Amino acid sequence: MHHSSPLVQWFSLTFDLSIVLTTTVASLLVFLFVYFTTKTVTTKIPTSRQNVIEWIVEFVQKIMRNTIGSSRNMFTLSCGITLLLYIFTANILGLPFTIIAGEDHAIWWKSPTSDAHVPITLAIMMIVYSHYNDIRTLGFNHYITGYVKPFKALLPTNIMEQFSNTLTLGLRLFGNMYAKEIMLLLLIGSIKKGIFVGILAAVPLLIWLAFGLFIGALQAYIFVTLTMVYVSLRLQH
Repeated sequence: MHHSSPLVQWFSLTFDLSIVLTTTVASLLVFLFVYFTTKTVTTKIPTSRQNVIEWIVEFVQKIMRNTIGSSRNMFTLSCGITLLLYIFTANILGLPFTIIAGEDHAIWWKSPTSDAHVPITLAIMMIVYSHYNDIRTLGFNHYITGYVKPFKALLPTNIMEQFSNTLTLGLRLFGNMYAKEIMLLLLIGSIKKGIFVGILAAVPLLIWLAFGLFIGALQAYIFVTLTMVYVSLRLQH
């Protein structure tokens, strides 16, 4: 069955309403999660909610130590925590169900990272962030001279590297999430083809839902790790 996207035109710009909806929901879920887990932070005996957020902070700090060499930069740490929570939430948002409505079978609810626009946009933001962090930490002169190191002839290669880093960072996330969504749609579609086929497809569907949760967590970890690697490379020029 052919599926479409709910598109709307506004000031000559085209917006995918499903992406607007799911990215907004993912952002709200992350905000609410952080709010409730940090609402009663204490230096005494921590609550179970505080233990969860502390584990996430320590997890990102470990990524920073393994890539950058230090976890003391709160500016980078806060970025890593936000990125990890947001991408994980966005990755698993389409796992419980998919909403398809209308005569054109428009998909209104899915993982936003299964649409190429979202991962590529996140990748662009993180590459720009790594450049900004370079300028903020070591100055504009260090940033500019980094493009002509170890020698000036590598200037075109160093510039092209930034574009390739952006594409590989975004497309890796998109490819995995898109494949997850396609398999999910195929298995859900099989359930509608009769009781016997539905029973046969039910077990693979449950297995794939669990595997999709694992993929969502793994891809969030990989994205954050690569972001920290790119931040480290900018600071080492």
